[in-house]
Amino acid sequence: MVRKLLRHPLVKSSLIYTLTDAANRAIPFFLLPVLTYYLVPADYGIISNFNIVLSILFLLVGINMDGAISVNFYKFEKTQLAAYISNTLLVILVSFATCLCLVVLFTTQIYKWVEVPFIYQIAAVVIAFCQMITAINLSLWRLEEKALNFGLYEISQTVLNLSLSLYFIITLSLGWKGRVDGILLASISYGLFSLLFLQKRGYLKFNFNKAYIMDALKFGFPLVPHGLSFWIRSGVDRILITSMIGVAATGIYATGFQFGILISVLVMAFNNAFAPYLFKQLSQEGDLALVKKKLVKITYYILFGLIVLCVIFTLISVFLVNTLLADTYAGATEFVFWAILAQTFQGMYLLFVNYIFFAKKTKKLAMITFSCSLIHVFLCYVLIKSNGAIGAAYSSVIVSFINFVAVWMYSRKVYPMPWFK
Repeated sequence: MVRKLLRHPLVKSSLIYTLTDAANRAIPFFLLPVLTYYLVPADYGIISNFNIVLSILFLLVGINMDGAISVNFYKFEKTQLAAYISNTLLVILVSFATCLCLVVLFTTQIYKWVEVPFIYQIAAVVIAFCQMITAINLSLWRLEEKALNFGLYEISQTVLNLSLSLYFIITLSLGWKGRVDGILLASISYGLFSLLFLQKRGYLKFNFNKAYIMDALKFGFPLVPHGLSFWIRSGVDRILITSMIGVAATGIYATGFQFGILISVLVMAFNNAFAPYLFKQLSQEGDLALVKKKLVKITYYILFGLIVLCVIFTLISVFLVNTLLADTYAGATEFVFWAILAQTFQGMYLLFVNYIFFAKKTKKLAMITFSCSLIHVFLCYVLIKSNGAIGAAYSSVIVSFINFVAVWMYSRKVYPMPWFK
């Protein structure tokens, strides 16, 4: 039975994604004691704020073009797909130029919110552009079911990223700027490599096609509010803590929430395998009722596993904070459980949102997630004001749970599944 299970395509690819993605994320995670030794909480807070800027720029530059490619991968022939990908790159190039202009216009306000200087705001736009090209390359490997290529590429990029960062931080004593410089150089390098891989595999065929551009925008643009909602949920807490308490408090808070990686790495790795498997299963001819029943059973097993992992990883994380991190970061302990619980609900959300993507009913999804984000902004402000930085953690968990339940209910409407049968 075990041998048969291990030979299952979903299980095999999930194991590869889990191991490679775990290794990829474990590298910066296990270097956290080193970074906390060389960086004071205020420095770590600026790095956290830079990542907030980067995440929103990645969304605005990319406009979910990698997702548009994924849902059309099995519908197009190779030559059509190459033309489609090339037209999405044109969209990304235009949005890249637009974001550069926006940063120049609003640089003063951005600095007031996150304390990231202008030159590094520009660097964030460049990084976002390069990372989107890499994301497209990785998505295609995932859809081609080449999990090993996917994993090795991610790991090698992370090794270069962190090697450069450590050199700049430890040897050159550049502080938080050294971390950003490492991200910049690694992102540019792998963005160029990704273009070469796309060309080599025949995925670039530059032929302007308005219909392809409109199709990609029709999928991706409605998801911008959806993506913004997650940016708000992961970024507004840090912005509010920075402005209401201080950037050092943001560093402590961000360190505690870093331990959410322990469960998010497993969730994201599984989803990398599960999403294309799900799309493929729902697209094939045959007994769809039987397929749906099998998918429901798989989902319930995963939900139970997530709850168990939440408890285990919380106990491990508290021990790690108390034994490995510098004493100046001891306050991160109180945020650990809430970080892991929020990521647990995020993992549950991912299990159901793929049905909405498959049905291409993304407009109301954006409304749901954006509404949850507005709730988070309100709760965050009120709870930080009354409870301090821990109030942001409470808000994250509450809103993550609400979002998970709302998306599950909406997925039942747009793509019925026998969840309760």
